[in-house]
Amino acid sequence: MKKRPDRAIEIFSLSAIDLFAAAMGAFALLAIVLLPFYQKEIRERTPENAIADLLRAAETSAEETVIKKKALEQKRSASAANVSDIKSKAEKLLAELKAAEAALLEKKAAAARAIIIPEPIEDKPAPTEVPKPATVSFRFLGMKTAKDDVVVALDMNKCMGGHEASVQKAVQRIITSLQENHAVKIVGFQQTDRGPRTQSWPPGGSLRNINASGTQQGAISFADGLTRQFGGSASMLDAFEKMLAGPGQAIFLVSDGLPNPRANQGLSPNALARRITQMNSGRKEIHTVVVGNYFDYDGTVEFMETLSNNNNGEFMALASPDKGVCD
Repeated sequence: MKKRPDRAIEIFSLSAIDLFAAAMGAFALLAIVLLPFYQKEIRERTPENAIADLLRAAETSAEETVIKKKALEQKRSASAANVSDIKSKAEKLLAELKAAEAALLEKKAAAARAIIIPEPIEDKPAPTEVPKPATVSFRFLGMKTAKDDVVVALDMNKCMGGHEASVQKAVQRIITSLQENHAVKIVGFQQTDRGPRTQSWPPGGSLRNINASGTQQGAISFADGLTRQFGGSASMLDAFEKMLAGPGQAIFLVSDGLPNPRANQGLSPNALARRITQMNSGRKEIHTVVVGNYFDYDGTVEFMETLSNNNNGEFMALASPDKGVCD
């Protein structure tokens, strides 16, 4: 029997093996060429390099923060400078406004002083045959009235203290400006611990003719005595209730223009002016003379002007050179 020869099965031919060998050689060559770059990337990924990157990023962020902070501080400085400029301009305008107001009042006072005030007439017995003279308008620093019966109301609250000389001068000029056809009454009012208090001259609540013996001196002396009793608050509402119910055609109020609401049934100055106007109903003239450092307080001039304007009267402001106890 004939034996079969062994057959060897070849998977790759010699040419295939050659091809694979060439490819492996090319791969090895590329690996050798790229190995330095791979090692560099490995080195860059080490923890030390990562920390260095984070540190550089933090430093960059800190520098940006400092720059932003400086820019913010510059903006704040610019804003503060603008606010300061605005405040300075506002203060300058306020000062100019006060100066203009003072100049206006000074012009009014100067114009009033230019009016000739009649000299007081000496007491002389009038002949029985001579009829009563015609009504002469009373004038006091530009304020005038055609009424014969005059009541001088003096506010005696404690804030009038320190202005005694100015008050005495104002009352004296009112009394000495009256003519022989006038009759006068002096009323002082204040709020004490016991309640509202009024003092009046002459005694009995009536008026006294200005040409009667001792009228001018008696009225002036009584008013001077009231200036030595300043204290408490101003019970203005109570005083006007009594004066409006009593004799007199014209009331001249001498005050600092600061009525205390607690002494006037809780009424504010504007509400108090309206209440007095309602009580008066146009029956009597109410003239107002504000004395003191009225520029130091808001509303003093407004209250006195409102009261006189609403009651057919006139307003006058007399600045005091002295410092009041409430200033």
